[in-house]
Amino acid sequence: MCEEGIMDRFRIARVFALHNAPDIEFGRIHLRPGPIMAAVDEFYIKLRGKGGHAGYPHTAIDPIPALLQIGQALQAIPARRVDPMASAVVSLTMLRAGEATNVIPEEVTLAGTVRTLDDTLRSQIAEDIKKIAEASADAHHCTAEVEYDWGYPVTSNDPEEAAFAARAAADVVGSERVNANCPPEMGAEDFSYMLQERPGAYVLLGTGPGAFCHNPAFNYNDDASPIGASWFVRLAETALPLAR
Repeated sequence: MCEEGIMDRFRIARVFALHNAPDIEFGRIHLRPGPIMAAVDEFYIKLRGKGGHAGYPHTAIDPIPALLQIGQALQAIPARRVDPMASAVVSLTMLRAGEATNVIPEEVTLAGTVRTLDDTLRSQIAEDIKKIAEASADAHHCTAEVEYDWGYPVTSNDPEEAAFAARAAADVVGSERVNANCPPEMGAEDFSYMLQERPGAYVLLGTGPGAFCHNPAFNYNDDASPIGASWFVRLAETALPLAR
């Protein structure tokens, strides 16, 4: 939408978004100035060796030890390569290796995601993953092919628009039920592209206890919809008052 010029086409000056949050008390609204959701990237590492019989490992080049070493090293990046006061998550979520217990596979793959709140750290981790994969593969006489897909950028609220969104939220749910400086979260959001184009804010609306988002047991609390709709209405009423 941004690439196709929606902002200019419809003369959009400010952008706002709301997401339900089962982990927040029902009816509360959370937001913050600056980064509120993380950037998310994906990495794919393919290791190639030489397949062979599991009983004769010396005749093969086993890529699995390299895979295991890389997996351990990736988990250590946030713990040992990142400032403890910064935020970064490296999640190894896919491993594929072999089809039979008595065969050393020719090729194995591992993949996962990287989540950060800072662009410099984001680039550093991408570089670290490539170095770790290639060095570990070389140490085990394998080759490594690393694909790094840059995904959604950091969702960062404009400070002035975040304050404006908080005032509108207070008009709807009361100031005591608005947290205008909540901690950032490590989920990611494609609304970040809109916030790169125009000033605005992304907020979270509490829907009360229940399974978290992206869970098969998730059940949206419909009672939250009037609150969210009222917040959008209040934004429009305040930003675009009717002529008297």
